[in-house]
Amino acid sequence: MKDKIKIIPLGGAAEIGKNMMLYEYDDKILVVDCGVMFPDEEHPGVDLIIPDFTYLKENRKKIVGLCLTHGHEDHVGAMGYFLAEFTDVKVYGTPLTLGIMGIRLREAPVDPKQIKTQVVQAGESAQIGPFNVEWMRVSHSIPDACGLAITTDLGTIVQSGDFKWDQNPVDGKTPMISRFAHYGEQGVLALLSDTTNATRAGSCESESSVRPALERIFADAPGRVFVATFGSNVHRVQQVLDIAHLYGRRVAYTGRSMLQICQVATELGYLKPPAPVVDVEKIDEFADDKVCVIMTGSQGEPMAALSKIARGNNRFVALRENDTVVLSSTPIPGNEGAIYKVINNLCMAGAHVFRAPHDHVHVSGHGNREDLKLLLNLTKPKYAIPYHGEPRHALAYADLCEELGYSRDQIPFMQIGDVVEVSPSGISMVDQVAAGEVLVDGLTIGDVGYSVLRDRKHLSDDGVVVASVIIDKKSGAILNGPDITQRGFLHQPNNEEFLKGAGQKLTERIKSVKGGAGGDLNGLNRLIRETLSDHFWAQLKRRPMILPVVMEV
Repeated sequence: MKDKIKIIPLGGAAEIGKNMMLYEYDDKILVVDCGVMFPDEEHPGVDLIIPDFTYLKENRKKIVGLCLTHGHEDHVGAMGYFLAEFTDVKVYGTPLTLGIMGIRLREAPVDPKQIKTQVVQAGESAQIGPFNVEWMRVSHSIPDACGLAITTDLGTIVQSGDFKWDQNPVDGKTPMISRFAHYGEQGVLALLSDTTNATRAGSCESESSVRPALERIFADAPGRVFVATFGSNVHRVQQVLDIAHLYGRRVAYTGRSMLQICQVATELGYLKPPAPVVDVEKIDEFADDKVCVIMTGSQGEPMAALSKIARGNNRFVALRENDTVVLSSTPIPGNEGAIYKVINNLCMAGAHVFRAPHDHVHVSGHGNREDLKLLLNLTKPKYAIPYHGEPRHALAYADLCEELGYSRDQIPFMQIGDVVEVSPSGISMVDQVAAGEVLVDGLTIGDVGYSVLRDRKHLSDDGVVVASVIIDKKSGAILNGPDITQRGFLHQPNNEEFLKGAGQKLTERIKSVKGGAGGDLNGLNRLIRETLSDHFWAQLKRRPMILPVVMEV
């Protein structure tokens, strides 16, 4: 179909994370990004959440390529799972983006030699089936981030990627504002815009604006300096390297992702240490006021380097009084409790802690309202589509668009799985495709459903009680038991008498069954659950998970 373009989000619409967008035109599909979402308290035991590839599996012959906007986990983190299923799809991206994807593929069940990739530089284009795609550099909290101009015979769609307009970038590479303006002059059919900071007034500050605060911290630090940030924030790492060198400090990295990304960024020339980086196990060879350690853990992740140091569990680093710790990030919603726990542990150890927003040690990588307005004014799209944000961000973006003269029918709200058809004559929501969350738990992909999550939450909230009983198959008489054991339900010193009483109650109930309990295992299992559940609720107002184990002999 050449008279319309289909826009189909498999992730990233009305949510933040697992970004994946499909463009379907002339019976061909272009995929943009393939990221993960990290689980919250509603997903106990889940490692990652990835997009549902069902629609792509049903239309695999239509896929002409996959384009990456940048190297953050929510945009490339699911590439290993994608390429395990679609080994013949060619992947296009900038050098650092493909380098970071390569790190993720080391742990994936794919052969890197079989992966087809094409490196594109910002400002370059690639013809991918009926789609001509140009990568246009934007500013973000990772180098090599780009927006995409996707052009077909019907017109151009611009997908902003994660962006802001940094006029004083650390590496001197300013965003390609003129390219966005070029497409605006040519005519943009639709703009899919990052809306993460649509609720924030003004413009986002430059990455280089954090340097003065970091310099003051280094100048005043009496001992070692530890800086926690995201490994992918290469420009932040570069500033710390430069400041440490200015004050005569040797730098070490610690934390798996920090080591991996810094190695790739250095090899590709994006990170340029002014002095050789030392191994973290050798930092004790230097005086405290000559040491700086850059690490992961700014979000309070329990297994990250900073958390281990705060708990005293790091193999190479033990906190000392007068150490200085900088959390060079802001909390991702939901991580506040974990971060405050780490901060408290650091303070208890005598460290001096600096963090945003109290200290100007972090700026966002996403544009604020004025930045979003500038993108709209540059591209002048016929339709403005909010993307990469929660519903509250989409609504704030819609209000912003209305301020610039757009009507609500020009600002469609999308959810994952929606099929939006757009053409010069109009835009409409026409269908839904299979989409949602695929849960990754260890080596299992998609086998953990919401019934499993419900059981896990039940276990974590209320514990489990196992009731085992042996009965005579013919008479239904109890031969042994009931034996009742528990985990996570009662405190050990108090449970024996209570469970003994529950066992007696259950025995009486089984004996009261007319004709005996033999022969109907399902009925007996149900009786055990109901009897114990009622007893526990009456005595304790609690409902643990109850697992009957009935054996007939």
